[in-house]
Amino acid sequence: MSDTPLLLVVYDTGSLAPTRLAEAARDLGCSLVFVTAGTDHAREMIPTLETAGSVVDAAGRTEAELVAELGALGPAGIITFSEFQIGLTVRLAAALGLRYHRPADVDAITHKDLQRQRFAEAGVDSVRFRTVTDAGQADEAIAHVGLPAIIKPVIGASSRNTQAVTTPEECHAALAALFSGDDGPAESAVMLEELLIGRPTPAPWGDYIAVDCVADGDDVRPVFVTSKFALAAPFRERGGYGGLSVVPREEERAVRELACRAVRALNIHGVADVEIKLTADGPRVIEVNGRLGAWVDDLAVRSGTSDPASVALAAALGLPYETPGIKREGPIAFHYLIVPPAGARKVAAIRNVTALRRLPGVDRVTVLAEPGAPADWRIGARGNTAAVTGSAATHRELAATVAAIENVDWITYE
Repeated sequence: MSDTPLLLVVYDTGSLAPTRLAEAARDLGCSLVFVTAGTDHAREMIPTLETAGSVVDAAGRTEAELVAELGALGPAGIITFSEFQIGLTVRLAAALGLRYHRPADVDAITHKDLQRQRFAEAGVDSVRFRTVTDAGQADEAIAHVGLPAIIKPVIGASSRNTQAVTTPEECHAALAALFSGDDGPAESAVMLEELLIGRPTPAPWGDYIAVDCVADGDDVRPVFVTSKFALAAPFRERGGYGGLSVVPREEERAVRELACRAVRALNIHGVADVEIKLTADGPRVIEVNGRLGAWVDDLAVRSGTSDPASVALAAALGLPYETPGIKREGPIAFHYLIVPPAGARKVAAIRNVTALRRLPGVDRVTVLAEPGAPADWRIGARGNTAAVTGSAATHRELAATVAAIENVDWITYE
């Protein structure tokens, strides 16, 4: 039997590419076995995954059969980077006796309403909310939460169907549309939640921030802080940058500490991504995701801040890892998203992409949509039209690059 530790990676759409995982595994001296979920994306990726490790296809097997096959491999750890596979990973970990999130905690990790309960019980943060499963519950929810409020899916990712409402009429209409699915993806359960008001923040910076943490019991440490760009209406991410934040260092310390408290409250093991609103009264928790955040590893590595992929794999295997302090100098890496206007329904034309690529500080432009593709804010990140990555020496340079990106005439919507 090999002395090389074997790590199971439950694979689906997520925050780390197989090639990056293979690189981190080589550095740690471990081997990878990808457990592919029964989704179209996972199945399509099997040939690529086989270049980075071994593959066990979960499609068509019972979980008992899957556990028996994986157990025979003698795995030393398990992890997923997909929001959609956290539940399966928890069940496999419990059956195989591997360290991961506990079954008793998985609902609080993956359900935003149960997270709010945990945070309140632990004294981390308290926000008024109501879980809504039918449009007829709107008045009761409004009476408890008040307005303005935000509507978001109980289980979801990438800002899908997330919107603010300021009047009872807006709330009734929004809930009716969400549950009927007549004008976008349908929901079975949403939250009406007190709207956290961000402090006034100059463009292009956002009034929220994310902290990715690594947890082993009560030992919870920040791995990377992703500062954010201003949201596109209604609540769609425009990406982030790091590791030098425009947020003052003392405030960043408070944000990092709050993020760690939120992770402890959920009993997370391994990596987690915590979003925090920057309000006039201090930082407030938006939500926690029980996996590594999008773009985090790329931003951390390109900015010379940390190595989240290696930290995540090491934590899953029970190996030692190092985490950084607050960064005090550049470079600043960025990942900027081009999102369609809220009223757009179709990508009409794409032209002159080279104008984006020629901008100072831009290293790469990835076009994510084709002419004729539908455009819909309700599907969140899946509706982004392009991603622009690069770096800057200062925040002033970064702000100028973002302004230049937005000024390029290269895409038309209908």
